[in-house]
Order: sequence, then structure tokens, then C-alpha cells
Amino acid sequence: MKNLIEQKYLSVIIPLYMGEEFIEKLVLELELLASYLKDILSLEVIFVDDGSPDETFEVVKRISTNHFKFQGVRLSRNFKSYIAILAGVNECTGDYITILPQDLQESTDVTVALLTEIKKGYDVVWAVRRSRSDPWLNMFLSKCFHKLMNLMWSSWPNTGADVFMITKPVAHILEGMQEKNSHITGQILWMGFKQTRIYYDRHSRKIGKSGWKTFSKLKLAVDIITQFSYVPIRLCTIFGILIAILAFMYTILIVFNKIFFNIVVSGWSSLMLVILLLGGMQLIFLGIIGEYLWRAFDEVRKRPAYIVIEKINHNE
Repeated sequence: MKNLIEQKYLSVIIPLYMGEEFIEKLVLELELLASYLKDILSLEVIFVDDGSPDETFEVVKRISTNHFKFQGVRLSRNFKSYIAILAGVNECTGDYITILPQDLQESTDVTVALLTEIKKGYDVVWAVRRSRSDPWLNMFLSKCFHKLMNLMWSSWPNTGADVFMITKPVAHILEGMQEKNSHITGQILWMGFKQTRIYYDRHSRKIGKSGWKTFSKLKLAVDIITQFSYVPIRLCTIFGILIAILAFMYTILIVFNKIFFNIVVSGWSSLMLVILLLGGMQLIFLGIIGEYLWRAFDEVRKRPAYIVIEKINHNE
């Protein structure tokens, strides 16, 4: 009885989007994981259907398990994976919370390694990719993205860390944030706490194709930069000051040449070039400011980060 009372839970959040073909394999892997961990802790799984247009949630309803309990959460539309993870965090009850991708490119072995490390007394453990097996274009874009994030934020892993494990206190703070145009990696890094990393080799995708398109990755980069950094705004200020200084110096040069050498500056082409250059830079700066203003407006409206239309609970 004492062992039963002290038994802790591991909550595994699985965001699903058009994931009906993955669920059977996921359940098999989760059964093995729960069986392996049964003497250490119990397993709770939260399947979050992120507005899939196929029969993903119907397949979740038909899941039958022997070694773990699970919940199913269906969102009203596709809110993207970060929001789906947040929905799972709000539903889970475990002492430790982690993520498992539907395609199992990060296997349950990574989950075990994360658990081993967090039980040493950490609040957050990141699973950082040591290597990955993806198409070269995806690898190149990912490398550029993470390098950019690392330049702006030194604690951001160079190769990315989409999988992590956190403790219940960290999860409670994450629940309270409810930020829509953000990213969970940045939020957890921002929190602080006692954090560490493990390293793993990412498997190649065996089934299906990635739902992450180039535009989605670009939007994610903009979201993270505008949510956690003032650098773009500061760059606008710096460029504005530099241009003002150059314009002032050029004005002095023109006046000096006119007074002492009677040289008159002429040239319609050069004038148009300067006007178009400055006009283009002004539009870029207005766009950057607009990105920040839109995100502030989106948060002020206080719309819910997501909408749940259906739940199932097999935890009883």
C-alpha cells in the first residue's frame, strides 16, 4: 500500500494532426514504455487531436490499453503544435510531463533518458539533437533557424530541442502563460529553473510526410523573435540614426562644395535611387513595428488560446 501511495505519474503529451496511421504504432510503443516503467511510476498519455480533417480522433476513441491510462482531447480546428502541447499540459496530472511526436522520430528511449536525468533533481531536461536523418533542404533550413535563435538567445540549443521533460511546478507556470503567438521552447528557457540537456540521434521518418512547410517555419521564426526579443526594433532605431548621420554629413558636403567650389549636385537617377531606398527601408521598419503591434493586439483581445470540442477520459 505504501508503494501504491508513493507511486508517481509520467504524463506523455502526443500532439496529433492527420495521425490516424501513426496511432497503432504509438500505442505499441507506449505499452512497452509503461511496462518498462511500471516499478518506477505510472504512465498517463494525453492524445491531442489538433483539428485533424481525417478520422484521427475516432481512432483515438477505439484505443484499448493494458498498461497505461489515457485521455483524448479534440480541438475545434488546427491551432498548430505549440497550442496542442499547451492543451495537453492543461489536461495532464503527472509529476513529470514530456512530449512524444506522433511520427516517433524521437523514440520512447529518449523519454526514458529524459526521466533518468530529471530524477537527478532537475526541473527541465531538454533532448537536444546530435544528428538527424532528414532531406538536405529541411536540415539546411533547420540549421539556419537554430543558428539564428542561438545568436539572439545563447541558451537556445544549436541543433534544436523539440522534446523536453518538465516537472509539475514548471507545467503550472506554463499553463498560466496562455500565449498564442509564442513557442514553448522560448517560454521554458525564459522561466529559468534548474535545466540541463541530454543528446540523441534523431531517427528518419518511416511513415508519412512532415506537416511543417517553409511558410510555417518562417512564421514560427517571426513569432519567436517578436515574442522574446527587442532586437528588430533596436535595429530599426540604429539604422535610423545611421541614415540621419549620413544625411547630415552629405548635406554639409553639398553646402561646402557649393560655397567654395560652386559645384551643384545633379542627377535624377541618383535622387530616385535614394528616395526608393529610404522608402523601402521605411516600409520594412513599419512592417517590423506592425508585427509587434499585431501580437500585442492579439493578446489584448483575450480570446482563448484554443477551443476543445470533445474529450474522452480513460483514467478512471
